[in-house]
Amino acid sequence: MVQFCPECSSLLRRKKVDEKIYLACKCGYQEKDNTSVDSKNIEKKKKELEKNLVVITNEDKINVNAITRRECPKCGFMEAETWQVQIRSSDEPSTHFFKCLECKHTWREQ
Repeated sequence: MVQFCPECSSLLRRKKVDEKIYLACKCGYQEKDNTSVDSKNIEKKKKELEKNLVVITNEDKINVNAITRRECPKCGFMEAETWQVQIRSSDEPSTHFFKCLECKHTWREQ
């Protein structure tokens, strides 16, 4: 946690004097640092966080695009994701994109 000097409102920085840690200011104010950093606590917290770690693979990703029966020009597979994007000006038709579910090839039709 960030602490500020009560005398001049500057940032207090950690300073080690005779194996003791103080929070010191450039104006000369200092106080004993009560926040102890224990390496055992840090390792314990790391292990707890690693237990809750979730790894997402490509198989876990949710498909939000519609699936249609369209032949892939690269591999001939008959299913593809589909979506539309307005690339040009608003009075032009949107571009229709397809992505093969088998080989992941992407193509477009206008």
